[in-house]
Amino acid sequence: MLEARNISVKYGDAAVLADASLLLSAGRITAIVGANGAGKTTLIKALNGSVPIGAGEILLDGHSLSTLSRAAIARKVAVVAQETESRFPVTVREFVLTGRFAYGSSFGWESPDDLEAAERALEDCRLENFAGRLMNSLSGGERQRVVLARALAGEGRVLLLDEPTANLDLAHQTLMFRLVRERCEQRDYSAAIITHDLNLAAEFADEVVMLAAGKIVYKGTPQEVLTRDNIREIFNVEVMLDTNPSSGKARVTQLY
Repeated sequence: MLEARNISVKYGDAAVLADASLLLSAGRITAIVGANGAGKTTLIKALNGSVPIGAGEILLDGHSLSTLSRAAIARKVAVVAQETESRFPVTVREFVLTGRFAYGSSFGWESPDDLEAAERALEDCRLENFAGRLMNSLSGGERQRVVLARALAGEGRVLLLDEPTANLDLAHQTLMFRLVRERCEQRDYSAAIITHDLNLAAEFADEVVMLAAGKIVYKGTPQEVLTRDNIREIFNVEVMLDTNPSSGKARVTQLY
């Protein structure tokens, strides 16, 4: 669906991403992990065409991303950026409807399909009772859920999520990952999720990509990538690894 082939990105003279290759396939979640400044957000922005690449190629359904319009990309790729405060007096429903802009929608001109998609996304994110509230009255965690709902309303089958669980409590962290998991399993979506929570990556991801200094240094299943040696090398911390007795997935515990 979405593939990066040996892409590099520079900001001025500084190389922030170098020779990165990544394939997001239907039905699979890729977790992107690494220390602050590793290039994770730049990778997500490059995959969406938000920042230009200096080398390599990005393909969306076999077409070079550079040849596609923003609307064409938005119909297939949905982005959940890190939560930012909205100072505009728009309601939650109006904000979620902006996720339909790629279909030619604007305030006051929404089609029945747009309204249905927005209501469905609000329901999935458990925001039905928030629809009439103003965005600038919500907490950070509530706004983050609304940002996810906007992305889901756009119905793009590639999801790019930059720390989507920031500001969320444990219940809503799990809800967000489960929503993404369900779409991948039931509707053949693909997803790349930046997360600092290695346990969420181990629990929900099919593949983990570990970055350091703008390079992909490890890539594979959670079991292959989330090892004590790799975590020590990238994060400079000691951890204990065992198995979550409920799910059977790897569990990471930092040692102090």
